[in-house]
Amino acid sequence: MEALVTLIENVAGFIWGGTWGDSVVIPGEIGPLAIVLLGTGLFVMIRLGGRPVRRFVPALAEVWQGRKAQGDDGAITPWQALSTALSGQVGTGNLAGVATAIAMGGPGAIFWMWITALLGMALAFAESSLAVKYRETDEYGRINGGPMYYIKNGLGKKWGWLAVIFCLGTLFSAAATGSMIQSNSITQTAIETARGTMGFSLPNWGIGIVIAGLVFAVIIGGIKSIGSVAGRIVPLMAGAYVLCALIVLILNATEIPHAFAVIFKSAFGLQEVVGGAAGYGMMQAVRFGIARGLFSNEAGQGSAPIAHAAAKTKNPVQQGEIAMIGVFIDTIVICTMTALVILTVSGDFTRSPALIAANQCVEEGYNTLPDETGVEQLFPSAYTEGRTEIIAARGDEASAFLQQCRTNGLSLAADLPRGSTEADEQAYFDKALAAATDASVLNDVRYVYETDAESSGITARAYGAALPGGEWIVTIALFFFAFTTIIGWSYYGEQAVTYLVGEWATHPFRYVWVLIVFGGAIVTNTDALWLFGDISNASMAFPNLIAIIALSGVVVAMHKMNDDPDHGHPVVDKTEPPAE
Repeated sequence: MEALVTLIENVAGFIWGGTWGDSVVIPGEIGPLAIVLLGTGLFVMIRLGGRPVRRFVPALAEVWQGRKAQGDDGAITPWQALSTALSGQVGTGNLAGVATAIAMGGPGAIFWMWITALLGMALAFAESSLAVKYRETDEYGRINGGPMYYIKNGLGKKWGWLAVIFCLGTLFSAAATGSMIQSNSITQTAIETARGTMGFSLPNWGIGIVIAGLVFAVIIGGIKSIGSVAGRIVPLMAGAYVLCALIVLILNATEIPHAFAVIFKSAFGLQEVVGGAAGYGMMQAVRFGIARGLFSNEAGQGSAPIAHAAAKTKNPVQQGEIAMIGVFIDTIVICTMTALVILTVSGDFTRSPALIAANQCVEEGYNTLPDETGVEQLFPSAYTEGRTEIIAARGDEASAFLQQCRTNGLSLAADLPRGSTEADEQAYFDKALAAATDASVLNDVRYVYETDAESSGITARAYGAALPGGEWIVTIALFFFAFTTIIGWSYYGEQAVTYLVGEWATHPFRYVWVLIVFGGAIVTNTDALWLFGDISNASMAFPNLIAIIALSGVVVAMHKMNDDPDHGHPVVDKTEPPAE
């Protein structure tokens, strides 16, 4: 079992970080998926002449018009298709994923999430246009579409194996990241919030039953039920969350310019980082920004076009433009809001280097604290109340403690990037000493990004520090975000099953899905699920990106058949684009 876990860790590390165990396979530790994803997005953006950017405003109008059907073919309105896609996109990635990206890649990861979204808009346009063009209607009148169908119908039957790989990846990704991780996030956040604010614990199995029951009530009606629920819930939940974030940001408006400055500096290694390892800091920002960006907006992954294929529209290009707005809403709007709240609100996200070093010293037994003194009292965090007074009174004592730790053999190398020198370690130790004796160091949020909270807990604490009961904002938002993700991904998994084994498996899959949702709520450790989900996401993305590149000529032809993008936009295609 341990060997299997190690293998999964190594595979995920290579795909996303270009590493295998402790070995760096790809210089810069940027995984092949990041390279292919950004490369394909840039390729499509160039071939389309920047259409996703130039057509942004008209696309907003098309989203509004999409409240009504734009044709007879399809199962749901273009608006409901967008909402269903957004139900899968807007999820834990907007809360937990953003926090994780900052914690592991630094604030610069947010910039690379933006880049992923910008190029992802081109990918969303391409894949959703193709999904509508190559969709099928079965003998029962049901619409089936997505990457597996434009691979089969666009590339030909000889590429069927690629469609099968995509479908298998979809099933595994749906089970891991689209279901179990989502229900587990709801459960754990609810338990922690109830324990922290009301003093009692909720049973995870009870929460699991509630989530599973609600999911079943929606998905049993198929895509029409999912689209109807998503069309109502998604706009309300997104709007409410953005409003709460805006309130927090207004209260902390003076910190916003600094937050943006930190994001841009960190993105290019200009930000002061631990040990001065600027290059490493930039690579980590790129790695985690792209990884969490894809997890959040799903552009290029191939999931969203499955929903857009069900739209009642005659124009593939129009639906493609509607699809790219979903990427913008998810990442540029909601993820950015979350990031700014984390970076502008004190909370306990930022930790003192002195505090980190002291905890390590005590845990490893290199020194003992003075009598009746805890680490928090001697080494206050950056946002400990009364920290200035504590430092003034005990700064010398704290400094002496750290010096003794170093004399006794404490190494801080574990906090530094791989390959750091003794000079790097000394620089980090000097920073810890400064933080122990100078309050201004503790107030500088640009020093170290460390936290004892995990994923959504970071976001919850930031909101809790800004607003009374702010933790519940995150809890409620996470519930709706994750719930809609679960119902959206149920349809993606259902379509994959339909393609692989036939329509007869549709209803059995829905019952199995409910059991998977319940299983996610009672799982105690999701580390393996996250890693497995990362691999599954990649197994969806690679076939989809290959198909987008191969069919890019068709996308360009559809674009040209819809007039110059800057001079109007017809509702119906004029002609079928020539096949390439």
